[in-house]
Amino acid sequence: MRRGSLSRRLRFMLFIVVAVMTVAFIVSTFLIIRKEEQDSAVREAEIRLLGLSGRVSSSFESYLELSRLIIMDDDVMRFLRTSSGEVGPDQANDAKYGIQAILNVTTGVDSVYIFRKDGIYTCTKPKVYTLNDTIFSQDRWPVRVLSLEGRPAQYVNGNGALMKINNQPFVSIERAIYDINNQQLSGYMMMMISKSVLDQDLMAYPENNICIISRTGNYVTGNRDLVKYYNISLASYDCEHQIREEGDERLMVSGMGIKGTSLVLLSVDRMEGTAIPGDTMRIFIFLMAVIIISLTVIGRYITLNITRPIFKLSRAMESDRNAEELVPIEDKLPRNEIGLLVDSYNSMVTRIKHLIEELLSKEQSVQRAEMRVLQEQIKPHFLYNSIGTISALALESGSEEVSSALETLGRFYRNFLSKGDREITLEKEVAIVRDYLSLQKLRYGDILDDEYDVDEEAGDCIVPKLILQPLVENSIYHGIRQKGEPGVIKISAHIVEGILHLSVYDTGVGMSYETAQEIMSGKKKITSGVEDSFGLWGTIERVRYYSHIEDVVKIESEEGEFTKIELLIPAVRRREVS
Repeated sequence: MRRGSLSRRLRFMLFIVVAVMTVAFIVSTFLIIRKEEQDSAVREAEIRLLGLSGRVSSSFESYLELSRLIIMDDDVMRFLRTSSGEVGPDQANDAKYGIQAILNVTTGVDSVYIFRKDGIYTCTKPKVYTLNDTIFSQDRWPVRVLSLEGRPAQYVNGNGALMKINNQPFVSIERAIYDINNQQLSGYMMMMISKSVLDQDLMAYPENNICIISRTGNYVTGNRDLVKYYNISLASYDCEHQIREEGDERLMVSGMGIKGTSLVLLSVDRMEGTAIPGDTMRIFIFLMAVIIISLTVIGRYITLNITRPIFKLSRAMESDRNAEELVPIEDKLPRNEIGLLVDSYNSMVTRIKHLIEELLSKEQSVQRAEMRVLQEQIKPHFLYNSIGTISALALESGSEEVSSALETLGRFYRNFLSKGDREITLEKEVAIVRDYLSLQKLRYGDILDDEYDVDEEAGDCIVPKLILQPLVENSIYHGIRQKGEPGVIKISAHIVEGILHLSVYDTGVGMSYETAQEIMSGKKKITSGVEDSFGLWGTIERVRYYSHIEDVVKIESEEGEFTKIELLIPAVRRREVS
């Protein structure tokens, strides 16, 4: 089997396809596993964050309600309404006790601060927190809280205004306080909530993969090591997810801001790989098996119906070549495109054999024609010597006309034989005709006249030898002589568009239209041992063989008036030195 054969390439292509499909299957499985573990991590993180967000929001709702009750407490309002000169320990203590009475329902509040506009304040647990400044007046209150006009705001670690003595993080709920009677700003409230409240919410998630931080990234509670994965894009109120590479580990970092607060939930999960569900894996394996089996069946089908028949066809053609003979292929092959190819090959073989037979037949016809010409010739040396002897005797006897006729006859046969050449110039061919007609005039006298119209450039053209003399002879014996009155034979030669138009015209008896058409069609058959009008038919066949053109003759004739036979030969000029 040849190296570049179709079968080898087909097997290689099938191997490539199977290999590509296998690689695609492995890559697809890997990508699906990656996608599945990513989706699983996203689902788990969203469940965790949404659940924790709900718990934290629910916890803070109760503290927001407590903050509203505090700013509406009568003792607190009395402390804020008292003029600066009249504020004393009693008003501050009354406000503190009123706040403590409200806070008895919870243990999550560390302390509550109430600030007057003049900087005087009271708090429930003064030793738990320290103020950064000794005076906390209106011009220092957060602008954002004032803009809320009494609605609560939440900060981590008191927005920097307070610090817990043990440096523990906390969450503050802050509100601007407005007088109920005149709706004028009268003070400021800060409620500090211990991180233990958030710790209790985190107890439902013991995996240690979550923490709570501020929007600015300050740690509040949970796993402190997770803070390094935080960025502001994770603080959206919708769950946001980011995949991080840490060594050989892939991490799913998820974040979610808690609405109404400055808190952000941060979750980090290690994606350790999730197995593809069994049903999905079985479907993949089934599809892979179907693809491989299908490719195998296709390859087998192509081998049986294409490659093997082509090999059989190639072997049959090679056998014909080695046998040096064209033989139709007889092997049984599929009746498909291969079968059509075999039929085309067999048709081509039949056509080639037919063309060879036609070529051999034409060659034999030409050889027979030339043989007839040779059979009618006389051996040159004997002929020349005999004519020379007779011419000398005629001169000795005083018969100069006989001597002249013999010299003309000798010249005719010298040109006629032309040293055995098969091709001569038209000029020499016309010279042969002139000598031939000179001899014929000795016999027929004034009954015969000849004319010539040969272009100079046409005289240099190469033509098959003896194509004019048979036509002229045919004009004499089958045309002028049968008419029984003087006649004219005219030889013409012209070149038109690379074609030599060579014609013989006679004023003889002519021929019928049917006879002329039969001669031009080339369908004349030999009906006896001798061909009718041998010279005309043989000449036409020779010109066809010489020119490799079928349409080489035109005949114009009118019965009782004239006949014109025109030969069409490719004009090939060559100046020969005689």
